[in-house]
Amino acid sequence: MIQLKALNFYKSIMNNKTFVGLALTLLGGNVLKGQTKPNVLFIMTDQQSYNMMSCMGNTWLSTPSMDKIARMGYRFEKTYCANPVSMPSRFSLLTGHYASEVGVKENSSAYNDDKVQSIVSKDGLGNVFRNAGYETFYSGKTHLYGTNDVSEYGFTLNSKDHYDGPAIYAEKLLAEFGKKKLDKPFLLFLSFMNPHDICYKAGMDKRYPDKLPEANTIATKKYLEYQKSLQPDIYQSQIPPKASNSAPINGEVHDMVSMDIFPRAWNSDQLDLYSWMYHRLVESVDNQIGRVLVALKNSGLEENTIIVFTSDHGEMNGSHGLILKNVMYEEAQRVPFIFAGKGIKVNYADNSTLVCNGLDLIPTICDLVGIKSPEGLAGISLKPYLTDNGMKPNRKYIFTENYNGYQIHDGRHKYTIFELPGYPETLTDLEVNPGETINFASNSSYSEIKANLKKELMANLSRRNLTPLSQDRAIENIRAKEKAMKLESKEKKDKYKEED
Repeated sequence: MIQLKALNFYKSIMNNKTFVGLALTLLGGNVLKGQTKPNVLFIMTDQQSYNMMSCMGNTWLSTPSMDKIARMGYRFEKTYCANPVSMPSRFSLLTGHYASEVGVKENSSAYNDDKVQSIVSKDGLGNVFRNAGYETFYSGKTHLYGTNDVSEYGFTLNSKDHYDGPAIYAEKLLAEFGKKKLDKPFLLFLSFMNPHDICYKAGMDKRYPDKLPEANTIATKKYLEYQKSLQPDIYQSQIPPKASNSAPINGEVHDMVSMDIFPRAWNSDQLDLYSWMYHRLVESVDNQIGRVLVALKNSGLEENTIIVFTSDHGEMNGSHGLILKNVMYEEAQRVPFIFAGKGIKVNYADNSTLVCNGLDLIPTICDLVGIKSPEGLAGISLKPYLTDNGMKPNRKYIFTENYNGYQIHDGRHKYTIFELPGYPETLTDLEVNPGETINFASNSSYSEIKANLKKELMANLSRRNLTPLSQDRAIENIRAKEKAMKLESKEKKDKYKEED
């Protein structure tokens, strides 16, 4: 009788999965094999403004894949990039550091490579996750300081095809992972090219098509042919309205915007074609993202995977009479930033929290998966917002930069000082003038606000060893210095070769 009771007690214990799991865990490390932490799927587009998604109310395009991610998760609608151009922004996204820390604030090869390598070895996104036991994979566009293959940042690069490459690779890798039990979680970074091809100005760029790699012309050719095939009335019905804030801001200095003023000489038809093309290129990359989402679902790994979606910077698309990026206006600075996954609020749009994707990504994603974030980063973890659990950070300002200026943003006002002769400045009020066509810097009603923001900005720049500010950051001067540095570097290398 006693033996029968003991046997029944043993069976009841073994049928209790919670007890068994706890017991095996206590018995030690490798008894339970397999993955415990969530996977991370990071999807990035290039040059996509925050409002270039259907879910943001844009009816001039269709983005079902991006909209799906938004429905699955939490969307930060007030997200700004650290710097509105590719290399500096990507450096921030993959390290949590400003590009100014390595001596540049633009697409450039004149960075301090010793500083780059020091930062990426310690704080590079891939290295942080590898050191925490993750497998790390990267596919698509790189365009980063200090690397040709992202290995320095802690990733294995698979496919340099910037267009379909990330989708093809994700389909292959996720299918393989779905067929086996994973011993390690993975971080898969997919970097898509488009809608960056708008840089070829809908075929109006002087490099197009003969001075561009063939791969860079395919999407533009495709949509130009499609546009020509449309009946005129159909094409006209697809052209978005022109920007309502197409006028330059008062107090504009030419060198503030000189890289992006092409459309001020364009006619209406050229502006229409540019905007129409931009919308089509976003739809193109949305289709590629859709393939990734299908592959994730088919793999059976969706339940244990956190999805992050963002872009490196936006696109002016005619606002202020500008196109492309580089400038610190809403259209170029604000980007999509969406998180989806287990424990994250679903179908939630946050239009008040001030976020910088380049600074906040690493602290947030580390916090979500339960690994230690690098110390000393300027960003914050957004996990308390995403999960509605924990103390939400008390952030008053975000600080951003571009090739010739620095900016502070308090959620309503944006104060910018430019590294140009006389230190020109702008102050915009997004509540009164969301299109940023009015510069309130010399308005006496804003003198106290301006003084406070300038004080906070200069204190931040001083702490980052960026003062005193330069006054010669016109793009022509920047490029001339880069050229001189390259020549000096070449001469040093040649001298060492002769000595050898």
